[in-house]
Amino acid sequence: MKFFSKKMLFLSTSVVLFAMAGCGSSKGANPSASVEPSASVAPKASGKEAVELVYWHFWTGDDAKMIDGIVDEFNKTHPGIKVKSVSIPGDIDTKFLTANAGGNPPDIITEGSSVVPAWADSGAIMPLDKYQSADAPDFKDWLYPVVKNMGSYNNQLYAVAFSMDAHAMIYNKDIFKAAGLDPEKPPVTIEELDAMQDKLWQKDDRGFIQRIGYMPNNIRSWNPSFDGHWVDEAGNPTATNEHNLKLFQWFQSYAKKYDATKLAAFKNSLKESGGSTNPFFSGKQAIIIDGMWALPDIKKYAPNMNYGVAPMPYPAGYGKANADLSDGNFNMIPSKAKHPEEAWQFVKWMSGYGNEKYAANMLTQGGWIPASPKIAVQPDYQAFINEIPVRKIFVDTLGSKNAKPLPGIAKGMYYSDRIKAAEEAVMTLAKTPEKALQDLQAEIEKEIKNK
Repeated sequence: MKFFSKKMLFLSTSVVLFAMAGCGSSKGANPSASVEPSASVAPKASGKEAVELVYWHFWTGDDAKMIDGIVDEFNKTHPGIKVKSVSIPGDIDTKFLTANAGGNPPDIITEGSSVVPAWADSGAIMPLDKYQSADAPDFKDWLYPVVKNMGSYNNQLYAVAFSMDAHAMIYNKDIFKAAGLDPEKPPVTIEELDAMQDKLWQKDDRGFIQRIGYMPNNIRSWNPSFDGHWVDEAGNPTATNEHNLKLFQWFQSYAKKYDATKLAAFKNSLKESGGSTNPFFSGKQAIIIDGMWALPDIKKYAPNMNYGVAPMPYPAGYGKANADLSDGNFNMIPSKAKHPEEAWQFVKWMSGYGNEKYAANMLTQGGWIPASPKIAVQPDYQAFINEIPVRKIFVDTLGSKNAKPLPGIAKGMYYSDRIKAAEEAVMTLAKTPEKALQDLQAEIEKEIKNK
């Protein structure tokens, strides 16, 4: 299932040098797959008319059908509450903020964690601590630490994930072997990754690219591996952090080595050949960084590929192993929701708290990682992992102490956008890494000051 309709998806090459190629893959759900009924205890019907809740999400098509099935299960097990699932195509953020300002928001909305600080700071969503502490006092400890942190702002809980994902390095073992590399020894450090590139990249006599090794992209995703920091403990921006600089320097080293024009020509050649436009699926790229959802895509589009999965490499000496920029599908209750107590029951249930067995089964249908380790150890979820054992690497990464969220400040979305712009400037050689980060620091400081 597609993780987000507009998320930070890990394209297989540089977002600047190669993004126009559109090599991201769709994340297909399996809405026809059966999900065991929830084992949670249904509230007794009181004879009163059920409270109706409106739930907004961004999924469409078969993905939306799967969400509808999950909502139907909640309604069956909670006769005092009836949730209506509404798919909101397009710009759900703007539609939500407009509806909330007009006093007619949904009772629950799903979005990524990037919106949480801004929406919490502006009062668009309500803190959940009052309901959580009275109803599920151990709830925060039940969550993975990174999931709790993503859903919190100013030490209050504003959002609860019902599904998560993490990212790892996926590589083609046959390409490794053909290049004279040990397919069972993927790169652990950045230095090892760099040392492999000359063997993995292939060019013809004219210098045109025939195969890609790895091309760095999505600089935010690599920041935890480099032990970079976008903000300090007080929430002040630290764009010029020395490890951020090393990360930007590493990205630009690839931009200098590999010609952007020839990368574009390489992608165009894939289109003209009529084959897959995703170079990894067609054996034209050795390494990608992607989520667990990529595994069924590989099975579908490259069923004979011999691939491996490993944690993202990190710089020797100061980097962090098993690091990742994680995200997930988070449920929030708008500040002007009409039925917040009932909405909390839905948010809690969706997270899997108290109905871990059902959640474990449900999450396998979307190819998701649970929000809690208590779900991950359920037999159904363990069977899901054992079906494709490398899935465990993604689950373990989410549980790692080095899994980090996006900057948890009110201007976090603006900051993230400017980070992407700084990456573009570095990868197109328009700015030095030093200049790009100095400008980024000035931009976010100005934005915070002008609040």
